[in-house]
Amino acid sequence: MATSDHDTPSYSQTSSGLSKGTNKRRRWTTEERDRKVRTKQRAKELEDGIRDTTIDWGSYDIDFIASSPGERELHDFLQRLERASMFAKTRADTTARLLSNLRQSPNKLDILTAIHSELSNLPQDDVYLLTDAKSLGDALSKPFQIPLLHRVTASHSSLAPATNFGIQEFLEHLAEDKEASISVYDYSVPDPAERTRQTTVHEFLSCFRLGNTCRTALNFLDIENRTKIQFCPSPVILQDITTKLDALIQHDKGKTGSEWRAERPKEFFLAAKKNAISTIHIDMGGAVTWVLILEGRKIWYFPRHVSSRTVRWLALVGSQTPEDYEGGWVKVELRPGDLLVMPPSFPHAVFTPDDCLAVGGQFYTTGHLGRSIEGLRLQEDYPDVSNEELNDSVYSTLARILNNCSPVMTSLEKSQVASSQSLFPGRPSPTASKEHSKESLINVLKSLGVAIPSKAKKHELLELLKQKSTRVACAPREKFLDALWTLCDEFMAGSSSAGDCSESSPV
Repeated sequence: MATSDHDTPSYSQTSSGLSKGTNKRRRWTTEERDRKVRTKQRAKELEDGIRDTTIDWGSYDIDFIASSPGERELHDFLQRLERASMFAKTRADTTARLLSNLRQSPNKLDILTAIHSELSNLPQDDVYLLTDAKSLGDALSKPFQIPLLHRVTASHSSLAPATNFGIQEFLEHLAEDKEASISVYDYSVPDPAERTRQTTVHEFLSCFRLGNTCRTALNFLDIENRTKIQFCPSPVILQDITTKLDALIQHDKGKTGSEWRAERPKEFFLAAKKNAISTIHIDMGGAVTWVLILEGRKIWYFPRHVSSRTVRWLALVGSQTPEDYEGGWVKVELRPGDLLVMPPSFPHAVFTPDDCLAVGGQFYTTGHLGRSIEGLRLQEDYPDVSNEELNDSVYSTLARILNNCSPVMTSLEKSQVASSQSLFPGRPSPTASKEHSKESLINVLKSLGVAIPSKAKKHELLELLKQKSTRVACAPREKFLDALWTLCDEFMAGSSSAGDCSESSPV
């Protein structure tokens, strides 16, 4: 059959068709290559995420030789604490380990079965794992019930300023004054009440000198940081209430004529020999505590569930009884560069598996101020729960905070502080004062030495009582109580006014 010229494709048509097919294949090849690149990138990101959130705890030895009765006593305590504790778990860590295991399985059904089984059994977080300075600042801006932990990883550097300050540099710093006095906890002393003693820098230097082995594992406590190096991470400083109060003060921002002077928050070094042990205690004054490891390691133990009842149990059974804490004990390993932040009045014990130098400090936050005051009261009622005695500086600091904190606190935070006022009886609350009869108010004022005007009305007597009660007393604790009561009065008065306004407002 003859064919026309129109039925036979021309060379140009054939070439065009081949070109379109080639271009399509090229586009497909490019898209496939891009898809593979994206898949590899996602796989790398997943691996990095798994590596960053998977916590690899180190090993350590608790079977060391204990020669003296005191050392044997603490060695026995550590053995029992170990039996009651386990390394901290987090949901992120558990999920990362699950994903890592699932990547090894080619069977989709096995993967789905494992996900269904494991995700429903994820543990509650024992610690809040931080990733960077922002996550630390966010966590400190509100109350937290479990410790905050930042660990140094390949992708997460330490939150502290970069320094090469370790044990050797610390020894060189202290060597400038060998006769200075420092506190040490000596395990060889049989009586626990006598184990904290004063010694000299000379003994400290000889103990840590290279090649020298101490007769016992000494724990050198609270050596004030006078190196002019500030180790405290900036989010801690920024969330400290005293920093916020300082920012409210109007200063000349220019250099010329400015009288502003920066006040560095106090920091303390903690130096301990290998196998040193600190038994169960809370830190002083109801403050939030931060600890940063500079060299060596520490194993930090704390109860899984902590409340005021936990502190009272500690007061009842003593610092060397780890048994019968609700939920048992959690432990974390702290390595160089790692940061741990504990809530107020948080019971803990510490073991030092290697010679270690750490630095730390205490501060108050708006989110925890109510709990801090409750912790202060607990320490007043049960002084043995802390390894430090309350001092006037705690009351003075809290008095200054309470007198000036209103602009930097929310209504909820103030209510939590106001609720702690009932823990410190001694002055009639605003509600209780209003319930007094006129005659009883006159008797109260007379007992306080107040001259009462003739024909004074009840509201005038209440005002006189308030004025008398808010006069600044001399003792730091009385100043603290006065500031606490005044803040409570102001908050309750403001709450009452707001309630009256809401009731009278039209719907």
